[in-house]
Amino acid sequence: MSPTLAAIEFTLNGAVQIAILAAIIYYLYGIFQGTRSAQILLGAIVVPVVLYSVSLVFNFDVLLYIMKWLSTIFTLALVVVFQPEIRQAFSSIISRRSLLVRRKASSKVVDAIATTAESLSGTRTGALIAIERGTHLREWVEAATPLNAPVSAPLLCSVFYPGAPLHDGAVIIRGDTIMAARCVLPLSDQDLGRGTRHRAALGLSEKTDAVVVVVSEETGSISIAYDGKFITNLTKDTLSRYLERLTRPTGASAAIARILAGGDKTEAQP
Repeated sequence: MSPTLAAIEFTLNGAVQIAILAAIIYYLYGIFQGTRSAQILLGAIVVPVVLYSVSLVFNFDVLLYIMKWLSTIFTLALVVVFQPEIRQAFSSIISRRSLLVRRKASSKVVDAIATTAESLSGTRTGALIAIERGTHLREWVEAATPLNAPVSAPLLCSVFYPGAPLHDGAVIIRGDTIMAARCVLPLSDQDLGRGTRHRAALGLSEKTDAVVVVVSEETGSISIAYDGKFITNLTKDTLSRYLERLTRPTGASAAIARILAGGDKTEAQP
């Protein structure tokens, strides 16, 4: 092989490796972004990389040997410290149907949820409604009270009516069906300065790709949580637009379907 071809092969090989590392780092950034673990992870990566680079540049043999010896222990420590985030990553890879069509909430379901939120907001009745998307919420459905009823505004309002047997906890919706009520959702560690409902909504959105609608019992404000983020003070119309956009099917098959239908256009932000 000529030196030129060897140099090209070496360059391409390095570029592929860099691209793979960049993809992994970007994926990890997406998982840890907005969490308290992000700063810990940043320090845990930056410090060893800097020390290792300095050791190579200045040929610090002893420090380099120690760094190599500690690499195994350091890796095990990261696994222990970031166990919840690693489990979330594997759950995202296995459960999320990222290459398939993500389940879409129909316009009827979106309207029922928005109407419910507006009605409960007017009476300052607390509510928590989780909409399943790509990641299965089976873990929380199986531990709750099963309903398996079609989604409708009157039924949702009756579930959250003060004093009703099922008003505590969340409702989980899959497609056009209310799967369960009295669902106990995981609480977020973030200090929101709000009540348990908001922490539960954010907690589920941090662990899954679910969209969670919250109606505050204290203020009557309507909020939505997704991907570890919160959007507050929504009206019925803005909530409907967010739900339509966030539950829009994604993935290869959905993109092909939209292209064939001539509707593969970027949607405006709510």
